[in-house]
Amino acid sequence: MKSIRMIGAALVGFGLVAGVNAQGKDPISDTAAVYATYQSDVTDVKDKPLSSAGDIDDALNSLGGHNPDQLSKGWIAYSALIASQNPEYRAAVRDIESFYGREALETGMRNDVRYARTLHGGDIAVSSALSATEADSRRLSTTAAYVKEQAYSLQASGWAKAKIGNSGSKARKLDSIQATGIPAKLGLLTAMNAPDFDAVLVQAGNTGAPSLWDNVSGAAGAIKIPAAVTSGLTGNRKRVKFGKEPVADQIATLAAYRVLGASTEKNASQINSAMAERETKGCLNMANLNLQQCVAAANQQYEVPFCIGEHALSDVGKCIGGVYQ
Repeated sequence: MKSIRMIGAALVGFGLVAGVNAQGKDPISDTAAVYATYQSDVTDVKDKPLSSAGDIDDALNSLGGHNPDQLSKGWIAYSALIASQNPEYRAAVRDIESFYGREALETGMRNDVRYARTLHGGDIAVSSALSATEADSRRLSTTAAYVKEQAYSLQASGWAKAKIGNSGSKARKLDSIQATGIPAKLGLLTAMNAPDFDAVLVQAGNTGAPSLWDNVSGAAGAIKIPAAVTSGLTGNRKRVKFGKEPVADQIATLAAYRVLGASTEKNASQINSAMAERETKGCLNMANLNLQQCVAAANQQYEVPFCIGEHALSDVGKCIGGVYQ
C-alpha cells in the first residue's frame, strides 16, 4: 500500500486526481490499471525485504495471484496508452477522422486489425510502447534477482528454515486467487483516468527512459521525475519481433480508439477484442502453472522466494518482453 500512496500523492500534486471518477470513463485506462496494480505490488516487494513467513505469503499472493487474461489485457492496454501519446500518430488519426468521418475510420479498424498501424506515425507510436515495455521487463528481471537472492540469504534465519505445513494447500490457494484475479486498486484507477496522466505517459514512452513505476514518486506533494527521463536519453528505437506483428497491430488499434475518445459501448466489442492476445496470455498462464508447481514442491519457507522471483517476476518480464527486438 505504501507505493500506492506515494504514486497517488504524486499524481494529486500533479493535478491528476481531483474530480475524476474511478471507473467508467475509459475502459482502456481501467484495464491498464490492472497492470499498474501488478507493478505497484512489484514496487512493494522491491522496496521491502522479506522478514517473515507472512511477508512471503503476501508477496506470493500479490505477485503470483494475477489472472493471466486480465494481466495480459492490462499490459496491452497500458502499451496503447503510451502509443496514443505520439504526436504524429495522433495527428494522423485526427486527420483521417476529419476527412472521412469517424464512422469510416472505425469501420476500417473493425474490418482490418492492421489498418491503424499503417497510419502515419503508427510504427513509431508502437515503438514508444515497446520502449516502455523494455524498461518494465528489465525492472522485473532486476527485482526477480533481488527476491531470488533472498531465497539464499534467508537460509540463515531460523523462521525461514521452518517447514511449510502444507505446500499443496498453499499452491491450491494460489490457483484460486489466479482464477479470480486481483482487481485494479482504486487509487490507480482514479489516477489513470485523469486527463493529465497523459503527461506522465509521454515520458514513459521515451526511448531509453526508466520504467514509469520506478520513477514516479511523491516529494513535497508534487511529482518528481528524474532528469534522465526528460533529457540525456539513449537507446535504439524498439522494433517488433518477427511474428509478433499482430500484437503491434492491436496496440495501434487500441491507441487509435483512445485518441478518438471512442471508448463507448458502441466500440466495446472491438476494444475488448484488441486487448485479447493469445500468446502473451498463454505465456503468463504457463508462468502461473510453473509457480504453482514450484510452491507445491517447496518444503521450507526460504524456498518460496525463489519460486516468486523465477515465475511471478522473471517469467512475466519475459512474457511481455517477447514482443520487441
